[in-house]
Amino acid sequence: YQRRVHGERIEMSDLRQQLAALTAERTQLLSLASFPSTVALLDKEIASLEQQAQAAALAAGDGSALCIGVIGCGNIGTAAALNLLRKQPQHRILVNDLLQERVNPLVAAGAVFVSDAVLLAAEVDVLITALPAPVHIVALMEKQGTLAALKRGAVWIDHTTTDATEASRLGGLAAERGVELLEAPLTGGLELLQRGLMSTLVCGPRAVYDTHLPLLRAYTTQQLFMGTRHGPASTVKVITNMLCAVHLVAAGEAMTLAVRSGMDLRMMFEAVRVSAGNSFVFETEVPLMFNQSFDPGFTVALHCKDLRLGKEIATRSATPIPLHDVAQDLYEQTRARYGDGVGSSSPAKLQQENSHCSLSLAGYERWGYSIEAVRGGGLAVVHLFRPE
Repeated sequence: YQRRVHGERIEMSDLRQQLAALTAERTQLLSLASFPSTVALLDKEIASLEQQAQAAALAAGDGSALCIGVIGCGNIGTAAALNLLRKQPQHRILVNDLLQERVNPLVAAGAVFVSDAVLLAAEVDVLITALPAPVHIVALMEKQGTLAALKRGAVWIDHTTTDATEASRLGGLAAERGVELLEAPLTGGLELLQRGLMSTLVCGPRAVYDTHLPLLRAYTTQQLFMGTRHGPASTVKVITNMLCAVHLVAAGEAMTLAVRSGMDLRMMFEAVRVSAGNSFVFETEVPLMFNQSFDPGFTVALHCKDLRLGKEIATRSATPIPLHDVAQDLYEQTRARYGDGVGSSSPAKLQQENSHCSLSLAGYERWGYSIEAVRGGGLAVVHLFRPE
């Protein structure tokens, strides 16, 4: 049972036969209530062979399939499932969400709805989770027993934004179960998510990351490996959202200052775009001020959650962040005035109202954007349906 493979191609049927034999042997040993060290060795071998089977399935393309589960079919889960269905149709996609209307389009595209998350987890080779907050992951994976239901050798890819401490704790719990966790928060915004152009920051075992890159590439355009230790990816993701908040608040102030100073809004926008004061947030969220939606596909409640996570990071590291504190206060004021469900660009709406002016500008009703990679590793915003 300690067979090792050195470079030769393993057929999926051979791997599955080995797994069946190992699992049967493990069951027999457990029934004898003895040989605990042998059972432990078998557990390791089963996990190793499961990972080899997954690698073989990914490498085989159309020839072999994985069973992939997606729990949480909001913006991220839906984009992941749809892109996997379109770009890697050899895999079987199982989906679960509390809201039936979220899974209906996925079922129509070829996914299979499983109403019980624990039953879904027991079936899959790879589990993808994308939930609103860390508390939801704890409820799903620990309290409901979803993590315990995953088989040894399974891979768990978590796209939920959390903090480093929680990511590290979850990684340890998964390892105890023989499950490999890839901590993989996404960044880039809804427009890019829907086009499969978001970036993902990943921490976890390097071999598992390398094996599962084909899956991540189905619904993200850039994958940054942040290390084998869980936590840094979540820290970076939270800090990027802190930067987004500060940029958005500053952009709202800049545009209201311009309009109250008699400036033409379109001229102001174009001038900043070619200046040193430009930013990704300015280019992609000022048009949402123009069309008055203030909605980039992310709620103010979720952004407030991320800002609280950022404040916790700063408190633990004894780092003063006065600018963040101002932005966080304005986001909380926005949430209190307009409610949890409004778009995360709504602090600019608060600024607009407090300034007694309007940032509305005709021609941006259908505005959208994409991105293009530029030499050196950066990204450039490409405006779609922008008025001339």
